[in-house]
Amino acid sequence: MKFLKVFFAFIFLVSFKSFATSQVPDYLIIKEDTLAIQSNPLEGYFKDHPIPGKLRTSISSANWRGYIAYFKFLDGKLVVENIYKKIYKENSNGKADYLLTSIYEDVFGTKSNFECNYYSGLLICPSGKILQYVHMGYSSIYESYNLIEIKNGVNLKSKKFNAEEFHKFRRDYFKYFKRTEEYKIKAKDFKETIQSDLSNGLYLSENPGIGRKNESLKAKEAEFKADKQVDSFMFAFLNDYMKTIEIPTN
Repeated sequence: MKFLKVFFAFIFLVSFKSFATSQVPDYLIIKEDTLAIQSNPLEGYFKDHPIPGKLRTSISSANWRGYIAYFKFLDGKLVVENIYKKIYKENSNGKADYLLTSIYEDVFGTKSNFECNYYSGLLICPSGKILQYVHMGYSSIYESYNLIEIKNGVNLKSKKFNAEEFHKFRRDYFKYFKRTEEYKIKAKDFKETIQSDLSNGLYLSENPGIGRKNESLKAKEAEFKADKQVDSFMFAFLNDYMKTIEIPTN
């Protein structure tokens, strides 16, 4: 969605590490359990059906999408149980407090259990203790994971991983993803956004002894730094691009 494209550009142009904050998750309700999801199934829908700005939570570094959604399975299909925004209020002690308020009817109308038949991808549900906290997206590492593969909104299959197995899965999937056209297109957009900034004086190289800028070397350094930042960012947010539990071999 346009909102996220602006966010991505902002990250690269200002400071990658400062703004790639750990994110508040969406949730999946399974029987008596409510599981955090390290992916956001509604983002694809909102790309084509933008959510009105007034319905979003005020911009927060911990929730760039501006909402929190709850999902469940109904007859094997992924549906939206509810969607909320945060409303900040001042409590009786004069301190800032917030409450979650439903925006479901404003977004999806009066029919309950909106079907996510547009969505194909993985619901990544971590569980157990946090083994390593990472202040970036959904990069924190947990003891175990349950991956649920969705195809056109239908629950196909699931698989459990421990932390080491999931980390290896992500590394191997990233190797595959880098060969896809989707990666090339997105990486090209990100790289073009940051490369002009890097080559515009952020990283200057001087010719030894004569104090003049080496424009060729400066351009190469900018390209190298851009490639590294694109790879780091794309890997950190790889969960959004993983579609299947079995990694394609083509």
